[in-house]
Amino acid sequence: MKKIITFYGQPGCGKSTQAEILAEKYGFLKFGMGERLREEADSGSSLGKKIAPYLSAGTLIPDDLMSEIIKNIGQKSGPQGIIFDGFPRIISQAKMLAKIATELNWEIGNFFYLRLKPEQALKRIAARAKISGRNDDVSPEAINNRFAVFERESKPLLEYYRTQNKLIEIDASLNIEEMQAEIKKNL
Repeated sequence: MKKIITFYGQPGCGKSTQAEILAEKYGFLKFGMGERLREEADSGSSLGKKIAPYLSAGTLIPDDLMSEIIKNIGQKSGPQGIIFDGFPRIISQAKMLAKIATELNWEIGNFFYLRLKPEQALKRIAARAKISGRNDDVSPEAINNRFAVFERESKPLLEYYRTQNKLIEIDASLNIEEMQAEIKKNL
């Protein structure tokens, strides 16, 4: 049975890096919702035009647009399943993902929460912005809004997965290899 694994945490915690390593090592498709949203917005498609204002403001994308983005993900999965990078972010998205998993006869695996202090995250984002040039990594307003949205939305979502015994907390201040070792212990 294919699995859905999630990496979750505030901006700069290392979700994408850890998801890429795990996907490559074990045969999962890495699906970075943030990357996919930016690609769609940059494409100029009608869906991209709907998404762009939310990205620019650093706010959550409405569930109907999120559903549209992930509706065909099952056909693109790796042999082991999918690793979601930064999705779901709110309980309604978690329930949407659970419904999709049921329809595909897949298992919802672990929900890895990569914990990182905001000041550490800001340093990582600043370093990433120099390399990536991403607008949402440069604008102080967008960064602060992303942190505020994360703080507001994370507690209910973490509790949701905790009650399902799916939540695994990882110290994201560890280096890449140490984090990967902690994640592998919990696969």
